[in-house]
Amino acid sequence: FGSEIIPRAISMAQTRWNKYIAWLPEIISGDVAGEIERRVRGFDLAFFPWPYMLRVPRLDCPIVGIFHDFNFKYYFSGGDTFSATQRKKLEYEMPRWLACATPVVSTHFMASELSYFYPAVSGKTKVVHLAPFGGATLIETSQAESIVRSLGITLPYLLYPTHMCTHKNVGPLIAALALLRAQGRKILLVLTGAGTERVLGHASSIGVRLDDAGGDVLGLGYVTNLQMDALLQRAAVVVSTSLYEAGNGPGLDAWGRGTPVAMSNIPAFIEHIDIQDLRAKVFDPRSPQDIACKIATILDDPLQAHKDAQHSLRALSNITWNQTAKEYLTVFHEALAGAK
Repeated sequence: FGSEIIPRAISMAQTRWNKYIAWLPEIISGDVAGEIERRVRGFDLAFFPWPYMLRVPRLDCPIVGIFHDFNFKYYFSGGDTFSATQRKKLEYEMPRWLACATPVVSTHFMASELSYFYPAVSGKTKVVHLAPFGGATLIETSQAESIVRSLGITLPYLLYPTHMCTHKNVGPLIAALALLRAQGRKILLVLTGAGTERVLGHASSIGVRLDDAGGDVLGLGYVTNLQMDALLQRAAVVVSTSLYEAGNGPGLDAWGRGTPVAMSNIPAFIEHIDIQDLRAKVFDPRSPQDIACKIATILDDPLQAHKDAQHSLRALSNITWNQTAKEYLTVFHEALAGAK
């Protein structure tokens, strides 16, 4: 309300005393579940793409939800992704969501995770693979190059679109870049996403030696959709060193633009190769040496890298949002039939 203090106070009240202020107007209470209960009346079905950090609304129609991943069940390293309060809320609400919703996940690996942590409800899980998230059409080459240059990038670069959460595992990639640079390769590491704007400087075996004047690691923070598409399209390699994911989102976007991919050998990523016929160089995400080796394999054999990227681009013609939508409609109809 025109002050920095009042919004902070409201946010604190919503976090700490949400049970006691739910009767207040929603702009104060932050009671999203209550608002949903008020608005969703007489609906055939309610679909929740992100049912996290939210009380299960009391609705009189079937519920379908996407349960993206269960990383709150793990500790990776460093600071936790979720605070103790957030994790407590997730642990409390998740069984209640799963008891009343049809759960949808995007990979068979995540279905196995759900079965492991919540075996009582695993039998009703649906798997719907996702299409690439980025723009569907390629940018004209000269325009893409111009966009990339405008971001201060003039050398060949590796790209990791990410957030600076511990399970994203950026540290070994930085060490791998230091190895590649020591081999005489003139290449940058570009990071995009929340928190990456703080990462600017020179790669070393232990991390980035921060330098506001620049270096071989460039964190851009959030970028526009067009900038993201251009960065993906012009990258020498799109890399994900993540330890735990529902699927390789950066990889899907890179494959959709004919860009080579190097990625962790985690189950959700391998599923793209085994089930969707996509191609990538796969490495041990804990090993900077293996990461550097697999990236170097792509850089040193551009002909094979191009062939693999084009194969993946063709394979993605069968992985479209139309197909994803059809599969979701099937889930919705089954949920409706079950309710009747």
